[in-house]
Amino acid sequence: MAEDIRAAIREYLTGSAALQPSGAVSDSAPLARYGVLDSIAALELVSFLEMRFAIEFTTRDLDRRRLETIEQLEALVSEKITERAARQAAME
Repeated sequence: MAEDIRAAIREYLTGSAALQPSGAVSDSAPLARYGVLDSIAALELVSFLEMRFAIEFTTRDLDRRRLETIEQLEALVSEKITERAARQAAME
């Protein structure tokens, strides 16, 4: 699942006209420092991830330190998927 999430993030980053990274961006590269992810682009990416993985981010989740790298984004999305699964299991 982690690779699927990372692949979706990479695909979004390279496919978005607003987010054209120059060359490959490693999973641990700080996206904002390399001009890949400014504040508006971060919100667009968060919106994409919410729709793509049927998750919802909270204000706490949107702390810039949690959105700095592909690795951190993947961990956050994984956390949200786990939370969603736990809520669904509790309702059954």
